[in-house]
Amino acid sequence: MMAKRKRILIKGSVVLLGGIVLLWGLMVLFPAPFAKLMLAGVRASAGLEEKVIEMPFGSVRYLEGGSDSAEAPTIVLLHGIFARKEHWVDFTRALTGSYRVIVPDLPGFGDNEVLGEGAYTYAAQLDRLAALLDELAPGVFHLVGNSMSGQLGGLYARQHPARLLSLALIGSPVGVTSPVPSDMERALVRGDKPLVVTTEEEFSTRMEWLFPDTPYIPGPVVRVWAKAEAARGDANERIWAEVSGSNQVRLEALAPELRLPSFIFWCREDRVFHFTGAQVLSNLLPDVELVSATGCGHVPMLDQPEKASQAYRAFLDRQRAPSDG
Repeated sequence: MMAKRKRILIKGSVVLLGGIVLLWGLMVLFPAPFAKLMLAGVRASAGLEEKVIEMPFGSVRYLEGGSDSAEAPTIVLLHGIFARKEHWVDFTRALTGSYRVIVPDLPGFGDNEVLGEGAYTYAAQLDRLAALLDELAPGVFHLVGNSMSGQLGGLYARQHPARLLSLALIGSPVGVTSPVPSDMERALVRGDKPLVVTTEEEFSTRMEWLFPDTPYIPGPVVRVWAKAEAARGDANERIWAEVSGSNQVRLEALAPELRLPSFIFWCREDRVFHFTGAQVLSNLLPDVELVSATGCGHVPMLDQPEKASQAYRAFLDRQRAPSDG
């Protein structure tokens, strides 16, 4: 009897192991359906739903969720260059209980179609962003930006000051001169462009630039994202040239005009823009809270989502406190 039971256990273990190997092989060979299921599950667990809105410049995919109370303030979260809406999902978990949250793929990025020549200058992006926010977030709202969208958010705040309750910069923004040059700034002087991906291998290399320790992202998701971005290689070169070559007022010059409550979460290990820029920007903004964090890089909503979101939530709660009595 014992020998028979042992054979059954061994057979069951072999079958289970075979199933695991088969599943792993399918995920490697056909990552797209697995990535889709995984992302849908993560979004749902955060209380977010994927939606699409048709705009004159094309379809825009976005995430929406959180409180459905008419009194709940709205928060709009904007990703950086070559990034996507899903990067914010874990960050939103501290917000969706009390706030309505909207997270778009910026037009021309993420799961949206690539746009044509000249569409990625800050002026062109600002026009599309304003039109999109008129549809998705009528009324007033809190605006959050990372990297490129830190600069974009500053431009929007200057152009539409009555629309914003606050401006937050999660991760270092474009448009601030740090006293100490960053690793990326030194690389650009050498002619390198660490954030521009034209192959799947470069996608992996860029992750090392963005994070001191790469956060866990499921394998199928990483492979799908890497393949999709590599397929846009030529467009990525053009997008980088148009964004970096934009003739716009830099965020540090805009800052003294931005009299709304502001929040900065800047990581000391950021290789894209050196953390010494955090104090420069903080000194220029009239009403600001600064958190200088450790253990994270240029995209802290991915490698330190809980720490970043809790710090931001505390800032938001302090903005609401006076009116709550």
